[in-house]
Amino acid sequence: MRKLAPAALLLSVLSIPLAAEAPLPRDEKVTALGADLHALTRVAAVAKDLRDNRQVILAIVDENIESMREKRDDGTYRWAALQREEGGRVSDEKAVQKVQTEKELQLITVTAPNAYRVLVVSPRKRNFVSANNRVFVRNIFLESTAFSGTVTKHELPVNVWVNPGDTHGIALPEIGKSVRATAEVGVESGNKQAVAEVVLLEAKLVDDPSSPYYPAVKRLLQLREIAKADDIQRGALKTITDEAILGIPGEMEARAAELQRAVEARKAAVAADQTKGSVTMGDATPDVIHELLEIQRLLGGTLEEQTEARKRLQGLTEALRPQPAEKLTTATS
Repeated sequence: MRKLAPAALLLSVLSIPLAAEAPLPRDEKVTALGADLHALTRVAAVAKDLRDNRQVILAIVDENIESMREKRDDGTYRWAALQREEGGRVSDEKAVQKVQTEKELQLITVTAPNAYRVLVVSPRKRNFVSANNRVFVRNIFLESTAFSGTVTKHELPVNVWVNPGDTHGIALPEIGKSVRATAEVGVESGNKQAVAEVVLLEAKLVDDPSSPYYPAVKRLLQLREIAKADDIQRGALKTITDEAILGIPGEMEARAAELQRAVEARKAAVAADQTKGSVTMGDATPDVIHELLEIQRLLGGTLEEQTEARKRLQGLTEALRPQPAEKLTTATS
């Protein structure tokens, strides 16, 4: 079976037509993204504790996302739009003591950006011990500021009871740039205290697949999720960052050319018998490094593990021993 050299294999992959995503444009945004991604690669490699660098990572990612979505003066985006699906929520919970027959009921107010729906929730319990009681919702008062700057006010009659463990939702007529919702709530009687929670659901910002920057934004959003996690996974951060880098125009070709040069240099060194004692940085591939680390672990173990380590070290030595020049030429031709 004919074997391909690593560079030839990579170049052959590059020649396969990709039907999924168009290449990124060659412009200032993408150039800046490339520089930032290389900086993230360095952070991922050398940072002792990635959590200490969380704010820096998120700031770099968010700045590039904002740039590629192209924000307009009114707060909307050219290449992203708000959709009526949950992207976040703002809530407030209060004790309710006023009886539903009183003229003035308990008011619970919540303010949120990009809201599209208000929820009134009756939790199952009003504290760690006591069960909750049902809550009456008389009205919802809304004050919504549109992206055009227009302010509208609505008084929405509701008149429903919300049982413990249940929720009543009211859809807003449109997604507001800023929404202030006030629920007017009460209890059944004076001896039936309750707690109620008012929630505003925030619309999700969804990226336009027709954007020329869509593939890059998808990678950046993946990086954002990794950086937001309590425990930042270094391997995942490095992998997604590298994949994002390879999406930059010219990066994959440059990497293939670099690998090709390294292969040619190695072949020339083998042919000239100049490989003895000449291990340079980057010579060891990930599988070799992994095997050496495993051998190191076994050497610190039991007698059986140390014996296994010596066998694996001997096998690795034989595998890495340079082939005669004529065999290497045959294998890579």
